[in-house]
Amino acid sequence: MSDASYAEIARLLPEYLPGVSTGTAAITEGRGSWVQSWKAMLTAFGRQYALEVVPQEEGDCALARQLTMFWKRGDAVMAAFLSGWGNREELEARFQKLEIIKAPYKAIIYSCTKWQDAVLEQLQAALLRYPHHIEGEQYLLLNVVGAEQRLAVYWITIPRNGNLNQSDLELLRPLPGSPYKWGGDRKQDALSSRP
Repeated sequence: MSDASYAEIARLLPEYLPGVSTGTAAITEGRGSWVQSWKAMLTAFGRQYALEVVPQEEGDCALARQLTMFWKRGDAVMAAFLSGWGNREELEARFQKLEIIKAPYKAIIYSCTKWQDAVLEQLQAALLRYPHHIEGEQYLLLNVVGAEQRLAVYWITIPRNGNLNQSDLELLRPLPGSPYKWGGDRKQDALSSRP
């Protein structure tokens, strides 16, 4: 996997995700359709890399459903994907869980229309608090902004082992071409995503 892989994940999303808005879940559905859509997309993409795909659903009911997925090669976890649906407290708990997973690529998937900057700052603060970073690990933050019909994507490569400094957060930046528009002319979106 590489930085280009992250761009490819973002490019593929419109083909897999159900519509353009997470909206308010139906009481019988909860987060199920989103979990299934992400599972399908990440499974297809993981298989392109000849990786073993290990999905897990967490949550004791449809309204509390979360996705945890690993791409593995042998016993090694190559990439970890966790959803952080719900309120900001639930998102932070899921992000902290992601931080402790030993994998070179890590992604948190969430949906936030209001307070997008505040949520990004919250995730940055979690990165600063975590004392056991591994140099070279990459984090992908995928905000499904359904109401605005876009996907905001940020990524960071961890610069050193251990704690991060405030200045390291400048490395957290939008993925080139992000946010990706859903619908419309995908060819144009792909062209605009090139550096």
